[in-house]
Amino acid sequence: MVEFSGISSSPGYAIGKAFIYRHDKLVISHDFISSDEVDAEIARLEECFYSLIKEFRTYLENAIGDSEKALYTVELLMLEDVEYHKSIKTLIQNKRYSAPWAVEEATEEIIKMISGVEDEYLKERIIDIRDIEYAVLETLTGKRREHIEVKDKRILVADYILTSELLGLEGLENILGIVLDTGGKTSHVSILAKSKKIPSVVGANGFSLSLEEGETVIVDGQNGIAIANPTSRKKAEYEKRKRELEQSLETYGGNADAKGCTKDGKRIILDANIEWLEGVDDAISSGAENIGLFRTEFIAIKNDILNSRDKKDEIYMDAALKMSGHGDVVFRTLDIGGDKKTDGMIAEENPILGWRAVRYMLSHRKDFKAQMRAVLMASRYHNVRMMFPMVSGIEELDETLDLLDEVKRELRKEKVEFDEEMKIGTMIEVPSAALISDVLAKKVDFFSIGTNDLIQYTIAVDRGNDKTNYLYNPLHLGVLRLMKLIVDNAHDAGIEVGLCGQMASEKLYLPILVGLGLDELSMSPASLPEIRRYLSSLSYGDCSSLVNEVLSETNPDVIEKKVKEFLNERETRN
Repeated sequence: MVEFSGISSSPGYAIGKAFIYRHDKLVISHDFISSDEVDAEIARLEECFYSLIKEFRTYLENAIGDSEKALYTVELLMLEDVEYHKSIKTLIQNKRYSAPWAVEEATEEIIKMISGVEDEYLKERIIDIRDIEYAVLETLTGKRREHIEVKDKRILVADYILTSELLGLEGLENILGIVLDTGGKTSHVSILAKSKKIPSVVGANGFSLSLEEGETVIVDGQNGIAIANPTSRKKAEYEKRKRELEQSLETYGGNADAKGCTKDGKRIILDANIEWLEGVDDAISSGAENIGLFRTEFIAIKNDILNSRDKKDEIYMDAALKMSGHGDVVFRTLDIGGDKKTDGMIAEENPILGWRAVRYMLSHRKDFKAQMRAVLMASRYHNVRMMFPMVSGIEELDETLDLLDEVKRELRKEKVEFDEEMKIGTMIEVPSAALISDVLAKKVDFFSIGTNDLIQYTIAVDRGNDKTNYLYNPLHLGVLRLMKLIVDNAHDAGIEVGLCGQMASEKLYLPILVGLGLDELSMSPASLPEIRRYLSSLSYGDCSSLVNEVLSETNPDVIEKKVKEFLNERETRN
């Protein structure tokens, strides 16, 4: 048995025999052409692009669902890119490369440039670029890649899969799960797999080389794990997990009546975290009561709409309209900076402690006002809330609220409709904000605890640093005491407090979060059915007693042991 850690790109469990697909490089001849052949070669290239653009527009017109449409839209943009065409033609004219050779060379330059950037989203576009390259080369040379055909139920294991390969795969209905050596969560294959509810793990480097055709594979899309040749015990364990998840989805997933509630009647609202407009559909289908966190910086950075009023207005209003009748949408204002940079941002020695989120936006007041305006305009559907990230003190919050009032006055003057009663909240993810949460609570309508940052700032541990991330522990007593202080101060002020960090989606921490008295938990849509099921098996009274007990402990290991014993005891009882 060999176990590989990768990235969960589509939730669920799958067990089956491997169908292995590895790519052979499309070999082309590196032929020079004469000066007399340049015009004809460029004409051949232009005819190739013309036919492919026409073909991909047909694909787009016939695409089923938002995910497929998004895939073809991106590839069309690449095919129509003027600079891409120009770089290929330049190689034909100046270096006398044949058209296929020029396409290969120009594409490699683009990929080389993207590979050097830190942005993971852009790196994942390499597969899309490679897909277009192959389409162009196949048209120019007449060569064709091996067709993928899956005739029976299998786990697709590959070094990588191009979007066109997955869409053109014969026997897609036979794919139980997918494991790829490369890729990330926002790759188009990941998005497509998620839309088709195929459990998938990507970035499992070397997995395709660890087994042979027909050998057994387990895909753990919940935790980003792929297992080759599992033991009978491990296989039985995952078969049980698969049955339980299917039962959870049937009982709790997408069921509007299955609200978050403990068995002794404590209501805890269960929401979804999303980054893209398409995530609203995932949230609704998973039974989310609200969008508890819409991370607006992702669509802003990837779609270059930091300064595009019309595009922001459209996306925010579409999200609110989609959720109308289902629940609220909480738009978090741009949390850029730190590990999420945009063009023009200065390099900082310690960006996580630097110019980010509200601090950055307050120094770009025009952009901040434009986003506030877009959220306020979406609030006409009366199911919108706005939340500010990384507020560290009263001065930042006051300045932000003053700016919001200014935008409201401008909208009233323009006679633009918005919800005058729209709720405003702030995230609590900085220790200083936690310590003065009694003061902050008097100025907003709700809190949302961002545990990912609160934990690393409280313990002074960068969770991305391999040398210190072993110290990153959500059950550190200092973190638990701060969280209790935040909850108590919020409730004393009569406002609700939720949590939107990674802790919300992990079963281990659920009894603690329940016992602390949180009103709302927000997590990835995929985690909702399972957390809802676990929540229904817990007693609020028991969880409160557990919290009182662990708050007297000083050792995180002892606290974790007590929580695990608590969970095991109740699982055995149930």
